[in-house]
Amino acid sequence: MLLYISGSFPDNQEGIASGAKVLLDAMLNIVSEENVILLTTDTPVVSEHIQDNTTVRYELLKNWKVTAKNIHKIEGILDRYPITAIHMEYPGDLYGKTFLASFLPFLVRRYNRKRGKQITYHVRLHEFTRARFLRKIAILPILWFADAIYVPAQKDREVVARFGGSKVHPTIIGTNIKVVSQELIRAEKVTVSYFGSVYPGKGIEQMLNIWKKINEQDSNNRFRFKIIGDIGTEKENHFAEYHAQVWKWIEQYGLKDSIEVTGYISDEDVSREIRKTQIATLFYEDGLTLRRGSFLAYLAHGIPIVTSMGDQEAKALFDGHEGIAMGDTDEEFVRKIMEFADLTEKKREEIHKDNIALSERFDWNEIAGDFLTNYGIV
Repeated sequence: MLLYISGSFPDNQEGIASGAKVLLDAMLNIVSEENVILLTTDTPVVSEHIQDNTTVRYELLKNWKVTAKNIHKIEGILDRYPITAIHMEYPGDLYGKTFLASFLPFLVRRYNRKRGKQITYHVRLHEFTRARFLRKIAILPILWFADAIYVPAQKDREVVARFGGSKVHPTIIGTNIKVVSQELIRAEKVTVSYFGSVYPGKGIEQMLNIWKKINEQDSNNRFRFKIIGDIGTEKENHFAEYHAQVWKWIEQYGLKDSIEVTGYISDEDVSREIRKTQIATLFYEDGLTLRRGSFLAYLAHGIPIVTSMGDQEAKALFDGHEGIAMGDTDEEFVRKIMEFADLTEKKREEIHKDNIALSERFDWNEIAGDFLTNYGIV
């Protein structure tokens, strides 16, 4: 039996939450629900989603603090179920600034010694190099005590291997957004869009500056811009201060009347908004890597993408494909956006088919099957 741990889970509004659900569902396509148990955070948005949308057995923790009560609950779960392997998604907003998740691999090792068991602990690690100092410190116990760490981004994996050695393995992700249809929705204007969480590190200011340059050159009023995501300034929003700054940039760059912000919308509506897009712009500050769910969402819908230069793995996979334009400078990005805007219908259709074919390499069922095989569940 597999214990699947994720601090964040839908409907919490972050990519890791969505990815955790998609991977779990893919695993449940391969093994029966009786072979999996979910452990996540007891917040209203998560618990209500699970009750309404999830049939797998689950356990909830109020928080991820290192307390005797929480440790006792974890050990109780390991006692009650015939668990042989643990899969953990890390990090995630709902773990909070606490350390229980960091020390769970150590606690499971201690539990194994006490009970004479051999439960293995596996972690899918989504970030490291761009994590803040305290987050990096929190990740170290995972690297020391987990049995295996799977890291999608090449640079992260190379750095993490200095601490985890041969326990560190490559992996890939798929898109978190189900493709409702691959038929593009035509619009009168050329829609340039960004999809994803509006976080520091996503190159949001650079993107807005590039959109400003496009807007200034747009004498025929051809372009419109769209952020498929939320820019909320309410107090409970962890990124409220940053989002307030984004609104200031929008005003400063004269884009207030040219940008539509969808807010947080359903995955089905995200798919629809992506299909209304002619050009995607994704300017990651640390470059394109194979852990970029937003990139894969556009790819799966066949949308031309202008993005920052990729790492070696991304360049090896995407170089030579006309629907993916990687660059280093604003001038390159503006030129590529203009070139994509002027595509013939025939070339746009070729790119559409090629990007969709590329996206098929990132199949969640294959990813889930690899994990379950490694864990000895299948």
